[in-house]
Amino acid sequence: MSRPTRLGLIGSSGFAAYHLAAIQRLEAEGLVKLVAIADPTDAANIRPRLETDGILWYDHYGEMIERAPGLDMVSIVAPIGCHDEMTRACTGRGLFVYLEKPPVPTIQQLEDLIVLDRLRRVCVGFQMIASRGIQRIKKAVVDEELGRIKSIRAWGCWPRPESYYKRARWAGQMSLDGKPVFDGPATNGLAHLVHNIMYLAGPCHHDFDVPLEVEGELFRARRIESYDIACLRGRFQSGIDFLAALTHATERYSPFRLKVTGSNGWMQVSEDGDGTRLETSSGETVACGDSVRELILLSYRATIDYARGARPRGLTHLADTRGYVMATNGILLSSGGIRQIDECWVRHFRNQSGDGIDVAGLCDAIDHAGNHGSLFSEMRLPWATDPPHLIPLDAALRGRIGENFKASNFTFPRREAVVVPTSPSPANGHIPAAKSVVHD
Repeated sequence: MSRPTRLGLIGSSGFAAYHLAAIQRLEAEGLVKLVAIADPTDAANIRPRLETDGILWYDHYGEMIERAPGLDMVSIVAPIGCHDEMTRACTGRGLFVYLEKPPVPTIQQLEDLIVLDRLRRVCVGFQMIASRGIQRIKKAVVDEELGRIKSIRAWGCWPRPESYYKRARWAGQMSLDGKPVFDGPATNGLAHLVHNIMYLAGPCHHDFDVPLEVEGELFRARRIESYDIACLRGRFQSGIDFLAALTHATERYSPFRLKVTGSNGWMQVSEDGDGTRLETSSGETVACGDSVRELILLSYRATIDYARGARPRGLTHLADTRGYVMATNGILLSSGGIRQIDECWVRHFRNQSGDGIDVAGLCDAIDHAGNHGSLFSEMRLPWATDPPHLIPLDAALRGRIGENFKASNFTFPRREAVVVPTSPSPANGHIPAAKSVVHD
């Protein structure tokens, strides 16, 4: 393709601002031409300016993909529950698609889209894969620098104020208007970490692995339908075990860590507020930069190059997300739904970011899970006493996650808790009930 790729954007506010900035950067380089935007609202108040620049504005995405002249590609930055129908509409017209993560909530939806996308024109915006730190670790895995890979673990506390859950109707929901959503730290805000576990477990450069089995726990501390605390553990056919412990329900911010351990050492990517940093067991420490804006630009550039025939594949195709979607669907079954944490273990606070909540012992529990591979129910935490069920990620999983996607539908009989001894940690031992207070 010698001319610029003609692009339509679905969504114009919120996170779409990052996408629009990347598109405009590529447009300045002559690689892209933004032709149209579809959004029923103009929350960011950008419509007049863009229309002055000759960009068409449509109130419905269907109207855009039908009427916008000469579209080659569509970028979807819309609510999670809309991803399935929008991607179907775009693939039905043979368009390339840049689909913001997560791809879709359920494995049924994903498998159907994979079939529809037989030309592999859909790329999913898990932009963290483009980071220098992740690419350096992937090279070490492929080149066997770390020896035999034993474990991959990701963990972090990313506090979110109450306003985060009020920004949109779908925020914090399992479903909305009959469509699955499954919003939460492992399936939206920090989904990159879970997806990168699948990427780093793949033995070759473009490989993504799919777990054999998972077990895990989902909790809600807020009065939302979905979850804000997750701990997921599993195993791959290769023998690699993995764990992800993630939350939005703490006051303290704990930078995420993604650590790969092998028989010859370990490598870790962490985020320190100014970008990511790579550390190794040999003492190497490298500041990688990799801001969100940089990574989205890199991800877009790779997708545009793929659409233009300049590279053989995108960073993440729909089939590459199979492990991520199966694992996150599996944890819902393993947990037996989403467990409500009793209010006595929840402290309410207020800081410069707004009102928030903090679960007793959770920050320490997240760190302990990442360092030791433990589930919350193995730590003597008073709000996590029921052990999960081990769920095989086989063909039967497709029939276990229904379209009526409600947390209350996924229940198992209660089992007696089995406490696994762990090394001393502030997260262990009974924690006094937290008082409900407000900090100024």
